[in-house]
Amino acid sequence: MEILNQNKINKLADEIGQDNVPVLLEIFLGELAMYLDNLANKPDSEQEEYLKEISHALKSSAASFGAEALCACSMEIDAEAKSGTALNLEVEKARMVSLLEQTQQRYQQLV
Repeated sequence: MEILNQNKINKLADEIGQDNVPVLLEIFLGELAMYLDNLANKPDSEQEEYLKEISHALKSSAASFGAEALCACSMEIDAEAKSGTALNLEVEKARMVSLLEQTQQRYQQLV
């Protein structure tokens, strides 16, 4: 699965104007940085709830920006959380952190 779907970025640029894309990408990158920081620094007792929270939020923002792999991961974690399935916190957190970092690195190349 792609980290960055360039077609979605191009479509976004067509919809909002090319000049506005860098501004929105900076906001998106700021969100990714905040999520990474919080996942690294929140107490262990808050990690699972926070992972669920950001997964829910990232479903739409990652989709809007064409962050395909991050969106898919977020949708899976959110679905698990909503179904009441216990998360394998260590595995899911590591997967989320990895995708956040990969997405951040790839999108920084755009701005």
